[in-house]
Amino acid sequence: MSHSNPTVTALAGVQVGHAQDLKHRTGTTVVLLTPPAMAFAGIRGGWPGSYDTAGSDLGRTFFNYHALFLTGGDIYGYDASIGIRRFLLDKGLAKPRGAGRMPAIMGTNIYDVDFGPLEGRDYVALGESACRNASSRAVTQGTVGAGTGATVGPFFADRELKGTKGGLGSSAAKVGPWTVGTVVVTNSVGNVCDPFEGRTIAGTHRRGTKAFLEMDDLLDDYLKRSSTRFGTTIGVVGTDAPLDHEQLARLVELAHDGLALAVRPAHMSTDGDALLGFCTGRRPPKRLDYRAFDVLHNVAVREVARAALNAVGKATGLGGYEGLADGQ
Repeated sequence: MSHSNPTVTALAGVQVGHAQDLKHRTGTTVVLLTPPAMAFAGIRGGWPGSYDTAGSDLGRTFFNYHALFLTGGDIYGYDASIGIRRFLLDKGLAKPRGAGRMPAIMGTNIYDVDFGPLEGRDYVALGESACRNASSRAVTQGTVGAGTGATVGPFFADRELKGTKGGLGSSAAKVGPWTVGTVVVTNSVGNVCDPFEGRTIAGTHRRGTKAFLEMDDLLDDYLKRSSTRFGTTIGVVGTDAPLDHEQLARLVELAHDGLALAVRPAHMSTDGDALLGFCTGRRPPKRLDYRAFDVLHNVAVREVARAALNAVGKATGLGGYEGLADGQ
């Protein structure tokens, strides 16, 4: 695990916390927004898992959220919301009653349940612990939080193919007077490619070799398989630029281009690729100028890609973890 600056906590009012269970090889990451901020969920993967994202859709009335979470555990990971809700109420950050004042929490998950025992997992505790660990310090990256059980590849189960360790990364950049920040859990079926240097850095390779195999190398084999791996790259993208809700939605949808730059192929049928977006800036009396929005769009794409690269670049093994991931 390591720190890197800047990260999404460069945004004022944003705190990030992790909690992980190394025995069960899973974890949860929470992004706390104080005060609650406008949010939107953009989902492109064919097999997504999400918690209470419908309230953020366009045309909704209440779309301000106290917390966004990324978690392992697939459907079991949704229990993290209970711990997050408990924390928000205990700290007085939300109210037990009142429309628009009760805990507003949105989340998405990865599938990591094959790599550790199911018995004894406690995502309620992980969610609450992640909140208690939250701070505005630079985000810890690598094999941490929701990235604890993340893997990259292989494309399908085969005794001759291996994948590599995934993880959690974060990145941020200034855009004029504003900041764009991201957190990404890279847990993909596809390979991870560095678009800035033009090379593959994680993914499918044959046992005993270091050279990565691309999807194009395995198309015929892929067609013959009865099933493939299940993966998901999930994340959060936020800004303090003064966007309206429609512009935030557009920014989140476009930010998926960052996943497509870093993960190849992305958004597969067995991926659940999802990005949760937020905006802490006050909504302007008129829409942000399209030139300013284009600059935000460009930087959001770049920082999502950078966070996805950081996730694998800073990940470390977890005991015999890579061996357990073989063929899955």
